Amino acid sequence: MKLIHRRAKKWCRVFKRVYFKKGKNIISEDKSLFFKRCGIHSTIALHRSEFKLIKRNAKRLTHFNIQWTGHKPGRKYLITKIEKFGYFNGIVFKPPILSYNNFILAKCLSVQNQNKYASLSDNVFRYSLSNIKDISSLKKAIKRRYKKSLAHISDSKKLSLGVAITKLKIIKRF
Repeated sequence: MKLIHRRAKKWCRVFKRVYFKKGKNIISEDKSLFFKRCGIHSTIALHRSEFKLIKRNAKRLTHFNIQWTGHKPGRKYLITKIEKFGYFNGIVFKPPILSYNNFILAKCLSVQNQNKYASLSDNVFRYSLSNIKDISSLKKAIKRRYKKSLAHISDSKKLSLGVAITKLKIIKRF
């Protein structure tokens, strides 16, 4: 299965900054310095309605991406909510603006890339968000999440790409 580009090619070199909304201001930080200061590998950005669904006492979280994820077991990630969505139409990439409040530090336990929806078992949804508890709700969430960031791809094509699963252990909330 051919991987789709979810961001502009070479986006890591082009976009060396991460953008946060703090109050009414948008602040920009150098990604590598921010990640090093926080002791993380990268961020996992969630829609604010999905971010609210992470329970306060949760110790584990299963996160789903379209087709493939670059998460690596053993590395730490900062889960944050998206204040303003990014955009990618196949050519132009505009990064999202993230919230500067309510970070969750998590460690990646395992990753599974390019899974077919039909092969997912009920066990996969055990630690997922409360709005994703079966295959049909997962498909709806994937279409909603990638509506703007993959605007150049149809919903049926998005679903045909499969799903990536990241299992996380929540370490700390900020």
